[in-house]
Amino acid sequence: RTRRRSTRTMSDETKPEEVPAAEVGEKRKAEDAEAGDAAPDAKKEKKEWTPVKLGPKSFAAPEEMIKYFSWILNNMTVNQDMNDYEFMVVDACLRRAHPEADKKIGCGVKTFQIRNHPEHDTRCYMVLRSDGSCEDFSYRKCVEVLFPGFTPAVKSGGGGRGGRGGGRGRGAARG
Repeated sequence: RTRRRSTRTMSDETKPEEVPAAEVGEKRKAEDAEAGDAAPDAKKEKKEWTPVKLGPKSFAAPEEMIKYFSWILNNMTVNQDMNDYEFMVVDACLRRAHPEADKKIGCGVKTFQIRNHPEHDTRCYMVLRSDGSCEDFSYRKCVEVLFPGFTPAVKSGGGGRGGRGGGRGRGAARG
């Protein structure tokens, strides 16, 4: 099947007005300025953060700190005491930045571990106190204190059960 090309041409009266690209860009900028911040630019500049030093480790940005603490959370063996380096970083984080540090530390810190949370069935940071008691704490709360103005990106999964998709669904035949 072949298509015919139209041999008709638009008359000068019906042709859209050609505007140089530079003018289009300037017009867009003017429209955006009039609209204000109603539609923030998707390509915002990265914010400059004041570096934070926790024990022997420094973090230049909140994302860097989240990446480090998340890596420990997801890769460390559950119920294992942290090594000296990790202990210094996590201890400094808790003491300097957690909103309820005194409550979490209690009578004193013996060690830190990654444990399965008894109520939520997820991994969490746990402070083990000198008296044998323990309590969980959020490193994300510390990030928000150490980097004022930081708001973590919220992942929008579109509802549902999460995951990456691609499954066969319920009751699908396997084979």
